[in-house]
Amino acid sequence: MDTDQHTHPRGAGPSWGVAAAVGFAASALVAWGSAHPEFAFHPDGWLDPVVTAVGTALPLPLNRVAIVVGCVALSVLWWKVRPSVGAGFRGPARPGWLLAAWALPLLWSPPTLSADAVLYADSGWIENSGGSVYTDGLASAGGPFADSVDPLWQGNGVAYPALSLVVNQAVVALTGNDDYWSVVAMRLPAVLGVALIGLTLPRIAAHLRPTDPFAPDRATWWGLLNPLLLVHFLGGAHNDALMAGVSLLAVYTVVVALETPLGGARSRLLVWVVAPVLVGVAMALKQQGGLTVLAVAGVPLLFRLRELPLGRRLWTYGVRTAGVTAIAVATFVAISLATGKGFGWTAWLTLMGTAGTVAPFGLLGQFGGALVEWLGADPAGFRFVVGLASNITLLAGLAWVVIRFSDRPVSAVGWGSLALAVLGQALHPWYVPWSLALLALVPLSERQRRWLAGFVVAFLVWNAIQTVVWHGVTWPPA
Repeated sequence: MDTDQHTHPRGAGPSWGVAAAVGFAASALVAWGSAHPEFAFHPDGWLDPVVTAVGTALPLPLNRVAIVVGCVALSVLWWKVRPSVGAGFRGPARPGWLLAAWALPLLWSPPTLSADAVLYADSGWIENSGGSVYTDGLASAGGPFADSVDPLWQGNGVAYPALSLVVNQAVVALTGNDDYWSVVAMRLPAVLGVALIGLTLPRIAAHLRPTDPFAPDRATWWGLLNPLLLVHFLGGAHNDALMAGVSLLAVYTVVVALETPLGGARSRLLVWVVAPVLVGVAMALKQQGGLTVLAVAGVPLLFRLRELPLGRRLWTYGVRTAGVTAIAVATFVAISLATGKGFGWTAWLTLMGTAGTVAPFGLLGQFGGALVEWLGADPAGFRFVVGLASNITLLAGLAWVVIRFSDRPVSAVGWGSLALAVLGQALHPWYVPWSLALLALVPLSERQRRWLAGFVVAFLVWNAIQTVVWHGVTWPPA
């Protein structure tokens, strides 16, 4: 037993085996409930006979109860295995294997609490067939996935950038356009993203907080084991997962450069070329990844930024960030052009706000617009004003975050990404794990930790209830 483990024993919570078994069982409930045909938009349900048999073995409404109970159990388990600094307990041993045990039941099931993976598969099929999802829209070209696309998105394009579509194309081609397994295989990029998160978090945390022996365990608990990542990155197969993994890989690259003895040219190459290029790759997967420039630019200046007065600090930080941003944006543009897909995603940015979420501005636009329409007026003007107010508030919030955390660049990305999720016109639970992974790397007050953990649990359980109540369809169809 190593000295650190002896000084800080592994846990006041359940043993590793109990935690693995309970998490496996909880995820199995979520997977089983999600396998019911009511969550498939295709009239024949999930297009696999085994999945159909398993799903219908748990009849309505027991499948809905199973999903909610599973999410509640995962939330409780996550809290039970947390590191406890005051009591001197570290997080669970082998967290990657623990997450694997929890995730195993989800890997075969249909997408959990979201049908976005179907949209990914359809977009991949359209692009592989020579069409353009930006100009033609989802479900526009027939094919094996068209009838499974959520009616809300049929005929509309997507706001995903070019590399995201290339990934979708590769997955669909890999699985031979299978109408079920192509959808399930959208978890492959998500698994890669989560693996990158798990591999990079401990070393970044140890670098940023070298005097805190709990930092790697705490980072892993927040950033890897949280139930939003499990249910929505892995279960839901969302493309945010790969973006988040590449984003953290960019920060990890900077850390490796800084820890390389007498790095010289190699360190400069990593800091000024490899890391900014990785930020551009993250942007090409999902645009929010561009925020990572704040960390890639700031981490090498960490101690200097802390010593400078605010004005000089912002100037120094801003100049370096501009240089990193130029390389990242150039990479993003090069990928967009090299793939031949360009920037057609820009036409569909406002569409994301039409999905019903708990985003404050989204709710205002949705219900306020309905009220305006009920009063006999055109709601378009009202919704435009709400969208404008959302953008202005978001920009102001991001500016405040950058100034407030100009001496803590990773905090700036963490809180900035959370502001981006909350203050935009759509707030989905799969937007949050990236922020959690970043905030896992920085000091949080006890109050912040409790509020953040409460938000994670409440959002997961609320979304589960919302989905099973509002998004299930009548089965069998009329």
